[in-house]
Amino acid sequence: MSLQQTDSTVPPKTAPLKKRNTNWHEAAVCAVQIDLQEYAHLLQFLSEYILGKNNYRIDMLIVKKLSTEIIPKNIAYIFKTYNLFEIKGIGSCISTDSYYKTIGYAGLFINQTGKRNQYTALDISLSFLSLHYPKRLMKHLQKDRKITVEKFSNGVYHIINETFNIQIIVTKELCPEENLYLHCLTDHLDNARLIKRLVDDYQHHQEQDIYIRYMNQLTNANSNTKGRSPMFEEMMERARKEAETYYLDKIEQLSSSNEQLSSCNEQLVSQIDYLKNLLNQHNIQFE
Repeated sequence: MSLQQTDSTVPPKTAPLKKRNTNWHEAAVCAVQIDLQEYAHLLQFLSEYILGKNNYRIDMLIVKKLSTEIIPKNIAYIFKTYNLFEIKGIGSCISTDSYYKTIGYAGLFINQTGKRNQYTALDISLSFLSLHYPKRLMKHLQKDRKITVEKFSNGVYHIINETFNIQIIVTKELCPEENLYLHCLTDHLDNARLIKRLVDDYQHHQEQDIYIRYMNQLTNANSNTKGRSPMFEEMMERARKEAETYYLDKIEQLSSSNEQLSSCNEQLVSQIDYLKNLLNQHNIQFE
């Protein structure tokens, strides 16, 4: 096979600018923690939990501290003592293979946790998190295995009569009023209303690590070829306005302080002059 000769007079095409790779697992782990933050005192979050000597990994393990207490949150309603999360990237979907692989990991987890026969499938829940609805998997479960798939709420599907308590979370179908951070987990975030809500909420939590890491990944994912995104522009504009207000207030405070200082200096000079005159009248040297 010969190489095709190129015309040197034709300028080469420039490759489009590439964005940095987005760590969707990190963003999703942060989003789950944020959306469950109201119940953080009942939960322990463990990311990239390692199983066994072969270094099998669970994307996230959530331990419920009070196993009998139901958490009234759509993505946590099925939670048991140990809750395993399988997270799919933005460009992938939950496959049949990954479904059964995670079920196998759950069995391995039971085998390696606690004393012999201490835990069973009743102590475990599995959550699969994906941007896309897994049509092939759902068809397989319903048609081939005759398993019931029940829509619990927008974006949350419960798999009934499976070995474990299992749910599938489709992030783009979630209601933003209840799962703002999970719902916004996309690389096409262009809804101005959602961006404003996200930025407003982030401003109140921007000192917390999970919010910072989430926003870093989401901003990167939604950057265009010039490295900017609508969300980024909104955040920068908000920060600029807040900075202006902050420094204007400081300048006004400083100006007021200088006026007060000047008045104090004048009073002090007047008092020193009075003291000098008083000392001179009594032939006492002023130093």
